[in-house]
Amino acid sequence: MDGTFPQEIGRRSLLAAGLGAGCLAATGLFAQGAVAAGPIPAAAPGATGYADAGLPVDRAQGGNAWAAAPGGFACVAAHGLAGTTGGTGGAVVHATAPGHLREFAKSAEPLVVIIQGELVFPQYEKLTVTANKSFLGAGEGAAVVNAGFKLVNISNVIFRNFTVRDSYIPGDFVGKRPDNDRDGIQMDTSHHIWVDHMYFTRLGDGLVDVRKDCDNVTLSWNVFADHNKALGEGWTSNVVTRFTLHHNWIRNTHQRNASLDNTAASHVFNNYLEDISSYGMLGRNAAVLLVENNYFRDVRNPLHHQGPGGELVARGNVFAGCTGNTGTNRGAGFTPGYPYALSPGPAVPALVQAFAGPIGGTVPARAGVITVALDGSGDYASIRAAVGAVPAGNAAHVEVRLRPGTYHEPAVLWADRRNITLAGATGNPADVVLTNSEGVTLLVAADGATVRDVTVSSDVPQNGPVLKTTGRGATLVNVRVLNGTSA
Repeated sequence: MDGTFPQEIGRRSLLAAGLGAGCLAATGLFAQGAVAAGPIPAAAPGATGYADAGLPVDRAQGGNAWAAAPGGFACVAAHGLAGTTGGTGGAVVHATAPGHLREFAKSAEPLVVIIQGELVFPQYEKLTVTANKSFLGAGEGAAVVNAGFKLVNISNVIFRNFTVRDSYIPGDFVGKRPDNDRDGIQMDTSHHIWVDHMYFTRLGDGLVDVRKDCDNVTLSWNVFADHNKALGEGWTSNVVTRFTLHHNWIRNTHQRNASLDNTAASHVFNNYLEDISSYGMLGRNAAVLLVENNYFRDVRNPLHHQGPGGELVARGNVFAGCTGNTGTNRGAGFTPGYPYALSPGPAVPALVQAFAGPIGGTVPARAGVITVALDGSGDYASIRAAVGAVPAGNAAHVEVRLRPGTYHEPAVLWADRRNITLAGATGNPADVVLTNSEGVTLLVAADGATVRDVTVSSDVPQNGPVLKTTGRGATLVNVRVLNGTSA
């Protein structure tokens, strides 16, 4: 190959196949098969790379939403580092093909890697990342498709301003297939990692996993969407991890939003969580949590600590349209020890929606018909992803059309995704089956929704409903209900 890669390869074909100096600067309002890469582009002199990538750093957007350096624990001096600087001072290089990105990620020297356009991997790869790297999307539209990043026993890495998407394996919503370890970013025993203004969606396993005694990690101004497992932290019995989660937008997910297990200190502030169907923020075992001024909307079990040890200090949070646990304080918590500023809880949705994610935003464009197919031939391969493609507050009719198959996932037509029709493609409800392992399989919370020509069931007989309707004016047409009731 000549170093180019067909950018038109898209979702359908893939589915078929101490304080550091940066702390003060960040304070504000807040393979498998080889892919030929061609010649490696020439390196530019060392710098942060922010100007090369066109990032609006320090332009005071949303109270310095685009900071020059991380806030949170990623800016705290520890483990021999004064903070997190990534590849600053190393060569600035440009990844224009998947092979470039692979080689740059594992390179031994410090690098600032500018990702140009969409880099589409024909077979899933989890790219090995070495220390002292910055990965920056160039302007609008930078993406890594059907791949992820793996950080093991390294330090000082920055990810900013690009999308990681579409490594989902059709039919494996729970992410339990033996070949499904398709995380967006997996961190193991690594420290000083900053993930900022990123967009993670429709991946195979976890969107971001922080595992095995990581430390000094900050996730800020990111969007996590349309998926089962969003953010997991733990996989250890040691209590050493210090983790900051601020100004993130977590939407249309199911679980791990975040799941925080055995963290020495988790500081969670000014995040916006909406449309979450299993649980929101969960403290586990000995985790110590400080949860401040977050906004939860339409979240089941938005905040909880399930012990047996650990502490939870929650204050200033807003719960709108939520059900279940909203958090009971236990213990004294901790003082973060770095500077930060809190926005009031009610102001968080507008602030986060305006500035989270990469340049260009993450709000979907409206389509009249969205197809879902388990063989990869549709627009999406899960009902959750298709619902996520309907803009919030939708005023025009949208049909989510399900091609034949058994869809094993909890499906929700959220209250803010109005005027949706969820329809089997053939007209025969026996051809399209929605099922789940427990509880409600399909929740219709959207006003003006229609469900037709599908079967709603459960893997095992349920005493309660498998189909529940709460939206006004919802209509069921030619819908079969098995192994449970309709309510």
